[in-house]
Amino acid sequence: MADEIKKPTGIELLVRECRIRFRNPENLNHYSATNFREAEKKFVKFCFNGRQLREQEKQRYL
Repeated sequence: MADEIKKPTGIELLVRECRIRFRNPENLNHYSATNFREAEKKFVKFCFNGRQLREQEKQRYL
């Protein structure tokens, strides 16, 4: 069964979606290759942590 194709997990799909959202012309033209990679990693972290922050903010105002 070594020929089975591995399906991406939910987290891999979310990371892929965050990277696609980050790779817009504004960011591609702004960052150098090295800085782009670092900024992309930070954006992916922001995507995952951002939801938690928004939910906490909602709770504050209730």
